[in-house]
Amino acid sequence: MKRIAFGAIAASVVLAGTAFAAEPTMGAKLGVSAQEIGQALAESGYDMTRYERENGRIEVTAAKEDRRHKLYVDAVAGDVVEIDDSVRRGPWPRPGTKDDDIRASLAADGYEIVKYESERGDIEVYALKEGRRWEMKIDPANGQVLRVEEED
Repeated sequence: MKRIAFGAIAASVVLAGTAFAAEPTMGAKLGVSAQEIGQALAESGYDMTRYERENGRIEVTAAKEDRRHKLYVDAVAGDVVEIDDSVRRGPWPRPGTKDDDIRASLAADGYEIVKYESERGDIEVYALKEGRRWEMKIDPANGQVLRVEEED
């Protein structure tokens, strides 16, 4: 897969507000929350299928058509610091509710997403709300919360 060096052209794209034009690039500013990163990816036609924040960085899987990219984002600056293009390929998009809509709904309900994983027909979310940590299972067909459990 072709990688584009972060230079004057990529800098102008980032400054214009677009995360990346066609393929993810090193140094692209995506944001630090699930909402910000999901929106930045969506502007380039990607869907965020996985989001996990831990140890000062955010791991994201972005999908577009049959391409998948695993991106590592600095949790403070919001910049892409590593790209792994070895992630499997497969058909896209999945039928059902869009991941962006589910994340937006959870954010509107006051949840801060810590981990979001949408794979093999299952959606699992770990989120914080009012100082407590919650685990949720979501129906990908309609976006309905199937199960909510408070974590210890």
